[in-house]
Amino acid sequence: MRATELESALAPYADALRAHLPSADDILQRAAQRRRKAGARRKGVALALCLAAGAAWWADPAYHTQTLATALGERSAWTLADGSRVHLNTGSRVDVALHLRSRRLSLASGEASFEVAHAPWHTLLPALERGFTVQVGATRIEDIGTVFNVRRLQDGAVEVSVQQGRVRIDNGHAQSIELGQGQVLRATPRALSQPEPAEVENLTAWHHGRIVFDDTPLADAIAELRRYGPLPVTLRDDAAQLRISGQFELGNREQLIALLPHFAPVRLGRAADGTSIIERLPGSTHAR
Repeated sequence: MRATELESALAPYADALRAHLPSADDILQRAAQRRRKAGARRKGVALALCLAAGAAWWADPAYHTQTLATALGERSAWTLADGSRVHLNTGSRVDVALHLRSRRLSLASGEASFEVAHAPWHTLLPALERGFTVQVGATRIEDIGTVFNVRRLQDGAVEVSVQQGRVRIDNGHAQSIELGQGQVLRATPRALSQPEPAEVENLTAWHHGRIVFDDTPLADAIAELRRYGPLPVTLRDDAAQLRISGQFELGNREQLIALLPHFAPVRLGRAADGTSIIERLPGSTHAR
């Protein structure tokens, strides 16, 4: 069938066909409406994504958690995902939570040192740096560009010392205190001591497998040695307050006990079960 014949055949129905088919203007208007709706949907999705990102930033969720722990007598070190280093002393545990805009650690037991990694822009824009805090019971230590050591003591207090930089310490009750390089303080749930100068290298000698005593009561020295494992020693009351000084290898704790008579006015006895008995020499009052 020729085109002219087809047109002639459809001519009686042209008006009916036009009534059911959209005009060119209708097609253009509908296309514009679809574009406007698609643009609105894209803007809505973008707004929802922005709101979700803002909410996540405000909520500061943790994206990485881990627990670091050492057994009795063990010492170890870890590098965290952000590049910070954590050293753990004997019988210690630290719980790590890295958040979008903060780094939160908790010292559950023992003693740990922290070498905090900072972003390249930290010096110029410290406000944009993710915070680094260590929680120890009620005591909170906040890094201000630092290498610092934290220890939970037997009486419930917390000892904090700084090797490099500064930290800010608060316990929720007393006014916060800044602690600087070469300083140490003790924190309790109710009070913060004033910063004091300290030989921080001695406090962290355990990093290198050593322990340092400086005019330390013998009872405290024995208690410190027992942090690293069982020590078959009985200390008589008359020798408890004698003071000793020196640097010793943690791997030779028994040898230290055997050498005590060479630098302290004590003598060693031996119980039936092999336990060493430390007692003061008669007439002595001071360590040698």
